[in-house]
Amino acid sequence: MIHLRELGQLSVFSPLNLALYHQVVGLKLPILGTGTAMNNGLDRFFYRETVQGSGVGDGKVVRQRGGPGVYAHVRVGVRALNRGQGTVFAWNAGLNIPAKFAAAVTQGIQDAMNAGVSAGLELTDACASVEDGSYHEEDSTADAFREAAAKAATEAIRQAGPVVLEALSLVTVTVPTNFVEAVEATVALHGGEARATPSETPSRTLEASLPASNVTNLIAELLQISDGHASISSRSGGFRLRPDPPDTIEQWVARR
Repeated sequence: MIHLRELGQLSVFSPLNLALYHQVVGLKLPILGTGTAMNNGLDRFFYRETVQGSGVGDGKVVRQRGGPGVYAHVRVGVRALNRGQGTVFAWNAGLNIPAKFAAAVTQGIQDAMNAGVSAGLELTDACASVEDGSYHEEDSTADAFREAAAKAATEAIRQAGPVVLEALSLVTVTVPTNFVEAVEATVALHGGEARATPSETPSRTLEASLPASNVTNLIAELLQISDGHASISSRSGGFRLRPDPPDTIEQWVARR
C-alpha cells in the first residue's frame, strides 16, 4: 500500500516484492508531483520564495490619453517572518485609499506574492502591509489600484532580499541489518544523511532529512536495493533556504 500526501508526506508499507516495485517505478508516483511547474521546470510544489529583510515599494498608475484619466497610488511594505509563519497581511493606510478599492489592493498584493520575483515562486513567511496611498475622485478605478498594488508589492519584495526555499521531507526507513550500508549510501546520493537508531532486533531503523523533491526516487531505489524489504515513511519537514541557489531561471532548470 502506498499513500502520498502534500510535500512528501507519505507512507510505504512493506515487505514488498520486486513486482510491486516495478509497478511503483512504472507509475512514477505521480501524486507527489502535482505541483504546477513554472518557468520551464521550476516546481511550485517543492519550492517557495521568501525575504530576509524588509522593503517598501510605491506603485503608481497614471494615464491620460485625451479622455478620462486613470490614477492610483499604493505604498506597500514587506518584511520577513519566522520560518513556518506563512503570510500576514496588514492595512495601515486608513482611508487614504477608499474602502471601495481595498479588495482590489489586496488582490494586487496577492498577485505579486503568488508570482514572486526571483524564480516565479509563491512568497511565504512574509508580512505585506498597505502603508499609504492616494486616489482621484474621478480617475481612480479598482483595476488601477490592483495594478498599482502589484507594482508596489513587487518592488517591496525586491528590496527585502528575496531568496528561494526548498521543501524538506523527514524519512524513516526500517530494513534488515544487511541493507543498512546500502540505505545510507542511497540516502546520501539524494542529499540526505541517514542516522541509524540502536536496535536489538534483526532490523535497523534509519532517519534522514532530505529535499522533498528527491523522495519519490529515493523510495523506489530503497525498495530495489532492499529487495522490497524496506518499510518507509515520510512526512513534511518544512522549508529551508536553498543551498547556493542559481541566479537565473535557466540555471535553476539546468540544476534540476
